[in-house]
Amino acid sequence: MGTVMTWIAAGLLAAAGAQALAQPAACGPYRVALYEYGSLAFRQAGQIAAGIDVDIVDEVGRRTGCKFETFVDARIRTWADLARGTLDITVSAIETEERDRFARFVIYMTGRNRLLVRAGLPEPVSTLEAFEHSQLRLAVVKGFKHGPQWDHWIAKLRGQGRVDEYADANVVARLVALGRDAAFLSEPVAWGRILADSKLAGRITVIDAFPGDTYAAGFALSRARVRADDARKIQDAITAMREDGTLYKIFSAHLSRNEALSSMP
Repeated sequence: MGTVMTWIAAGLLAAAGAQALAQPAACGPYRVALYEYGSLAFRQAGQIAAGIDVDIVDEVGRRTGCKFETFVDARIRTWADLARGTLDITVSAIETEERDRFARFVIYMTGRNRLLVRAGLPEPVSTLEAFEHSQLRLAVVKGFKHGPQWDHWIAKLRGQGRVDEYADANVVARLVALGRDAAFLSEPVAWGRILADSKLAGRITVIDAFPGDTYAAGFALSRARVRADDARKIQDAITAMREDGTLYKIFSAHLSRNEALSSMP
């Protein structure tokens, strides 16, 4: 009798083990760092309430079953934490060779920056060359990438001591509005809300100096912390969202039709 019970127990353990092996590993929970930037993510009543990135994270979570825990952080700290392997995911991230070493990228948007110059300067500025030949200062967000040509141009100004760096785009725009700096870089996906909030709407000149300097952006997934299988699930979800129109629907809920179309990868 004891032998029979031993066999039964062994069989039950084996079946339980096989069932455990058959069940896929849970996707997450993963910590996802958001950042306030125009229509990508914005606050209402003091909390992040809506935005393109917020909607995309929610939809990818719904389709994949992945558990995402979102929070807002400074961009410079987000990239430092990803590089150190202490953060799982961030959003609207521009891929670079350096970042490829520690993150996988799942692209869901494209964009192009312009220079936004405050109106009412002692000498009006309408070209990039005019800005370069002045002593005007540029405000940028710490940790932002803008595209190869823009980043090269910013590096030249930084070498002249004419670049001021701040924690986020809202601070940048407010300080330009107050006259601390003369210009900043932004794009249609973000600038409508930023200009309105900083009282700069109707008070800027847009300089489109590098029409070909486009970028691709999306999820940056930590190579050290996000399982390869989960990265594939996220990629498959974004691909399906692009193909079935969900991605465009999310962008068009926050942007004009032309802006939404130009943001599609």
